[in-house]
Amino acid sequence: MRSSHLWSLTLALAFFSAASAAQQPTTMSAGSSAGITTVSVRVTYQQSHRPASGLRVELISPLGGVAGIRTTDGNGGATFDGVSSGRFQVRVSGPDVETTNSDIFETGGSQGGPYITEHIEVRLTNTVMSEMGSVAVAVIVPEPAQKEFKLGLKEMDKKHWEEAKNHFQKAIAAFPKYADAFNNLALAEIQLKDGKDAVESYRSATQIDPTLQQANLYLGQFYYENRQYKEAEPYLRRVAADQPKSAQTLTALANVQLQNGETELALTNARKVPSLPDHKQFAISHLIVAQALTGKGQDNEVAKEYEEYLKEAPDSPLAPRVKDALAKLKPK
Repeated sequence: MRSSHLWSLTLALAFFSAASAAQQPTTMSAGSSAGITTVSVRVTYQQSHRPASGLRVELISPLGGVAGIRTTDGNGGATFDGVSSGRFQVRVSGPDVETTNSDIFETGGSQGGPYITEHIEVRLTNTVMSEMGSVAVAVIVPEPAQKEFKLGLKEMDKKHWEEAKNHFQKAIAAFPKYADAFNNLALAEIQLKDGKDAVESYRSATQIDPTLQQANLYLGQFYYENRQYKEAEPYLRRVAADQPKSAQTLTALANVQLQNGETELALTNARKVPSLPDHKQFAISHLIVAQALTGKGQDNEVAKEYEEYLKEAPDSPLAPRVKDALAKLKPK
């Protein structure tokens, strides 16, 4: 059964809704009740202003009690949902960085609010700095560019998107190879509803630094949504390399590879999904496997994939079509 339009349309919608929530680590979900706060943390390195991934983030009370622990993602982001009213601070620690505490802030009530964003810069330890060479870091990001970048971050924290955009543009003018400035310029442009320029800014960022996961995710999503599968694939491959246990990313990548005629790669990635914790949200991975195997004399395997899909997504709008396809494979 060759039903790529049916499968890929449904997958595109699923991927879009999930990825759009993930593309901006500082965007929080709406609070549902008074006194409950979402605390969003963004961590960057003081020396280079690059996102600091894989660091331990603790939400602590002034007396030292730990209310929650997170690990920063590829964009240096971590989020604490459902924080009750009180006074807290954030502590960031990890290998090769100096432990850093934020100022104390209030959550909930009249002084706090439903959303709080904490931007924390961490400093590399002296040992690491000696290995890297502090002079080299200064050469990579000249001081005038760093200054404008910091000003842009401050405006972003205030949600002053136009002002932030101007500072990031000035940072790029001072240093045209400033990948993080292009990356944050794109974020500001997204908030200003300028999607076309955001795509170009993200493209410029990844041309300088292909490891920028926020840019890779956005571009992968953008090209996927527009069914430009050839263009989407390299960005989704990078995201999958950084997030090898993301069922969402592997499912999208598998579908892209299927559409691009890379059947074996599609099978490899789609078959990884069922072993992941949130696989039932991406049951459509079974349909990707089924489609890749169709016409190859493996009807029994195709039938098994249809059956697994129906177990995991019995109420899906696709279920009737899958049932019909399964019935055609059964012996009369």
